[in-house]
Amino acid sequence: MKPGRFILAIFGILLLASCNSGLPPSIQRDIRAENDSLQETERQISSSQEKVRQEIAQAPDLFQNAAAPGEWNASFREARRKLDRAEEDGKELASLTHRRERDALVRAQRLLADERTARADAQREAAAVAANAQSWLDFRHDLPSSLDKMKREYARIQAVDLTAAAKTVQQADLDWPAKKTALDSRLAALRAIPTTVQTQWSATETARQDAASGKANGAEVAKLIQADETLSQEEKTLTAGPEELHSLSGQLYDAWDKILTDLDTSQYGEDSSYRERLKIIRTHFVDVAAKKTETHSDERWVNVSEASFRAVQGDLGMAIAHKDAGLFDSEAQTVPQPPGFAYVASPEQGSNQYGYWTHSGGQSIWTFLPQYLLLRELLWHHDYHPVFMSEYGAYRTAQRSGASYYGRETPASPPKYGSHGTFTQSHYADSRYVQSGGFKGSAYASHGSSEPGLSFGRSRGEPMGDAAARENGAGHRFGRSAGRPSGHRFGGFRPSGRSFGRRR
Repeated sequence: MKPGRFILAIFGILLLASCNSGLPPSIQRDIRAENDSLQETERQISSSQEKVRQEIAQAPDLFQNAAAPGEWNASFREARRKLDRAEEDGKELASLTHRRERDALVRAQRLLADERTARADAQREAAAVAANAQSWLDFRHDLPSSLDKMKREYARIQAVDLTAAAKTVQQADLDWPAKKTALDSRLAALRAIPTTVQTQWSATETARQDAASGKANGAEVAKLIQADETLSQEEKTLTAGPEELHSLSGQLYDAWDKILTDLDTSQYGEDSSYRERLKIIRTHFVDVAAKKTETHSDERWVNVSEASFRAVQGDLGMAIAHKDAGLFDSEAQTVPQPPGFAYVASPEQGSNQYGYWTHSGGQSIWTFLPQYLLLRELLWHHDYHPVFMSEYGAYRTAQRSGASYYGRETPASPPKYGSHGTFTQSHYADSRYVQSGGFKGSAYASHGSSEPGLSFGRSRGEPMGDAAARENGAGHRFGRSAGRPSGHRFGGFRPSGRSFGRRR
């Protein structure tokens, strides 16, 4: 270990051990444990690097003209860089240990998470290099088995059938033309793999023959090893490719929303636990041309980090994520917005799949089509309030700037949406957030409290697991179908509730 790093480790341990105040004991324990892990990772990386150096020196003919040793050295340098970054986080953590301020705790938690990530990444990178170097020696040590492995990989690649994947992509191309280029390019890349592999396989014929007869030199063995690495990677790509194409195509048939329906925090001594209750509402397109859909929802508690909790603590009742049909899940909108607004057409467009603008008495109001009334009720917590064009215009302005829209008519007026919104107060009165005094922090709360900030009570002293188990609501299914929806799960939620007639 470097002298400076050793001194830092000792200083950190002594500092933490001497602190009788400051950060919570659990955080201090985590910092000490991470400090120990950092030192151990330093030893592991040094050991791995020395072992790889010795292996290269022992087989100069094998590595003489190979690019691998240079790549391994670069990977070790990157691992060291990440380890240095983790060490810097550790230094700052040591300086925060004696502080009790709220911002110090939040900062310490983030630094600790960053340090863990950097250290773990460095550890994985160094371990991967060591394993790769060992695989070169193992390949040469047992050439007959290595050649048999190459033959099996080659045969499996040539045997992959992309017919079903091509059919799935073809249908998705027809239903969602905007995604045709993205899907077709992925399919074309998969189709090209067997041809590319055939060319590479032919290029190693002489080396394979020499290896089989025991005459292969170091350069030929290196060539075979590199070809084997390519075969292994291409086989993985080609094997996983059809399922990935099916998943991507399936995502296009779903529109979904993640609605934040409750917030809860529990205190256990010096430790805090955080939860969000999420309702996933999914509209699946059964027949795109005929615009036939089915909608289902699922709601349950999810344990989250404090950072994630704080990021959405002002967004109760909001859609904290939304994806339109015809888009991949990776294209979802993640700026919180009022639920349902994403389904409204612009005034210029006038109407869309879900509804249309009506004009009466000088007002323009959005009207959902009958087949989407259940979707509307789920989004608005079973009490839909009409969306006026003026309100929608303000929402669009906020959306274009990347901001959340909370429905304030003027800067001084109360918000309509979000944790302190008038809509939320009336529609989520039975939530844990409200029951634990969440609205006390609102300047607009009906009880007139002016207490600043958000306030959360304890979860009545019950363990998180028990509360979650009791409160996990079963999913509700809407729509009737001859088979299971072909859409894909979001966020690990699996619909499991009652079913109602198909949405027409």
